[in-house]
Amino acid sequence: MRSVYDEWGVADGYHEVNGTWHDTPAATRDLVRAAMGEPVATDPLWFVDEGATQWLNGRCRLITEDGTDRGDIDALPGDLPIGYHRLAPLDGGPVTALIVSPTTCIRAPYGWGVAAQVYSLWRPDGWGIGDLRDVAELGRQISDRGGISLLLSPLHAPAPTTPQETSPYYPSSRRWLNPMLVPLDGASPVANDAGGLIDRNSTWPARRRALAERFTRAVDGPEWRTWAEQQGADLQQFCSWNALAERLGPRWTQWPGDFRHPDSAALSQLPAQDAHFATACDFHAWLQWLTTRTLERTAAAAGVGLIGDLAVGCSPDGADAWAHQDLMALSMRLGAPPDPFNAAGQAWGLPPFIPSRLRAAHYRPFIGMVRAACHGMAGLRIDHVMGLFRQFWIPEGGTPADGTYVQLPSAELLAIIRLEATRAGAFVIGEDLGTVEPEVHRALRDSGILGTKVWWFDTSAHDWPANNLATVTTHDLPTVVGVWNHTDGNAEMAAALQSAVSATTPVAASVELHRQVAASEARLCLAGLDDLAGSADRPNHPGTLGDEHPNWCRRLPGTSGEILRSSPGRLIVEAMAKQRPRT
Repeated sequence: MRSVYDEWGVADGYHEVNGTWHDTPAATRDLVRAAMGEPVATDPLWFVDEGATQWLNGRCRLITEDGTDRGDIDALPGDLPIGYHRLAPLDGGPVTALIVSPTTCIRAPYGWGVAAQVYSLWRPDGWGIGDLRDVAELGRQISDRGGISLLLSPLHAPAPTTPQETSPYYPSSRRWLNPMLVPLDGASPVANDAGGLIDRNSTWPARRRALAERFTRAVDGPEWRTWAEQQGADLQQFCSWNALAERLGPRWTQWPGDFRHPDSAALSQLPAQDAHFATACDFHAWLQWLTTRTLERTAAAAGVGLIGDLAVGCSPDGADAWAHQDLMALSMRLGAPPDPFNAAGQAWGLPPFIPSRLRAAHYRPFIGMVRAACHGMAGLRIDHVMGLFRQFWIPEGGTPADGTYVQLPSAELLAIIRLEATRAGAFVIGEDLGTVEPEVHRALRDSGILGTKVWWFDTSAHDWPANNLATVTTHDLPTVVGVWNHTDGNAEMAAALQSAVSATTPVAASVELHRQVAASEARLCLAGLDDLAGSADRPNHPGTLGDEHPNWCRRLPGTSGEILRSSPGRLIVEAMAKQRPRT
């Protein structure tokens, strides 16, 4: 039996990992349909492959993305560049949005690198949390040892309020950057001990004060103001949300009614009526300019290709949900059904876009997020790439047992990813772990998107196909030392580790596993920085709270140079570099 989707794209059920068929509860189906509303119509939207020369149904005037008038045509010209163009029928019919995309993404490089949680990076003169100066230094250390890539945790923007969100996968906005990434000089006013815990609730206020002082000297700068104007309404809305959140609190659904929607008349008039609000908006625009420019300089100085990470969703209380509330099912939450990774399933607390409404908006929010995630990057990782094909929706307040799958227009979303990544010169990686249908793997392969192999899930590294990113572990899984010491993981992991290596120490075991991964056919192999540091603790324990584990708050025990010069980091890197010498 296969899932059947209704006109809303709601599945009648799904197969669990063990093959058992799970019917969609009738109550869930009704709630999902109600959250979506009636499917909406859209102006014509046509996706074609680069080089296509298809005949049109009637003569049209072709206007390319840069505004060039290509005249009246009967068929698409084969030299049409990738991009977002317009076809205006001469008979006066509706204009068709024409999206021309490459058939495949840029090929990923062959080599090795490191995966790092940016905010866990440490240096003696840091300000309590890892920033882009640490990223540049880590990149140079990797490059000096023959590595080519550095995968970063998401750089997305949290709310500017406290308490600060700790998870980079639960952002306020996936379109904009976290200003805590900007390096600051001088003595840190907050605790900054190597190996300690990150206290964002102290770090962000201290950083904000320092940045606000810099802003007073840059407030009239023409460069950032010109840049901000070029970003248009997207940046204006984001800055308005931040300024309102600082004044009214981070939950926009609890704001006064006049400010709960970005298009309200009261909000449009507020900057002219309230100088403090206007200045706050300018400050947040300047922060985005400064962070973007810093990221660009970091990418140029790192010596390796940076790989960005696009989170699967955003906070229901954040800037993106506020800005795109008319396109989202705010009474639904994304998650995952039960699987071997989590027997109870997962509820991530992230509201989904309504597919028909996102399409009717010509995918503008999605395009903006992908474009931003690719900016300055040599590669892009897409978290839970299965979400481009179907998403597991859970009614707010329910459990994963109450959820069901909703179908998405995957072919069009993939076309946009290929287009935006190609323009940015970035290759693409899809995190296709867990319950993933075979056609998803085929579609990723056809688009030139790497899949993902993780040793803890598949110990046959010698059989891994080339079209993959390969790692021993992830931020959500144990380190080698944690499993070896029986302080993390489970008995099955411990048995697999003992069976795979002949080592008698955790260091030797970690080196051997990374050697096996590097010897695989996978295009790109990465070592997690926590494994390189010999840590027994992983960055995140999914489904747990801060009183159980300090998720996303563990600071590394030394600088990147110290970690890569010491054991096991030095030995792991030497083993990977020997298997994959840089040519």
